[in-house]
Amino acid sequence: MAWYHVGLALQETGRTEAAIEAFRKDLEVCREFSDWYGAGQTLSALGRIHGTAGHTAEARIAWLDAAEVFDRAGASPQAARARASARSLT
Repeated sequence: MAWYHVGLALQETGRTEAAIEAFRKDLEVCREFSDWYGAGQTLSALGRIHGTAGHTAEARIAWLDAAEVFDRAGASPQAARARASARSLT
């Protein structure tokens, strides 16, 4: 969770690349501990930040990965929202 919150803080200050790196570190920790819900949250954050930065392909991948891990966590509503976010990218 610490890296996730660092990523949010960096994102708020406009430090996009540093925020992406912090979210990636958080994702590694979530996967290491099989925290699939946390991984879904982090992948969703990556989807949002990539989308905001205009990185459409990366955003789509992050959202689809988020849907997969949310499904793994048994979080169907969040998985559906992640898939909808992926579909909304143009």
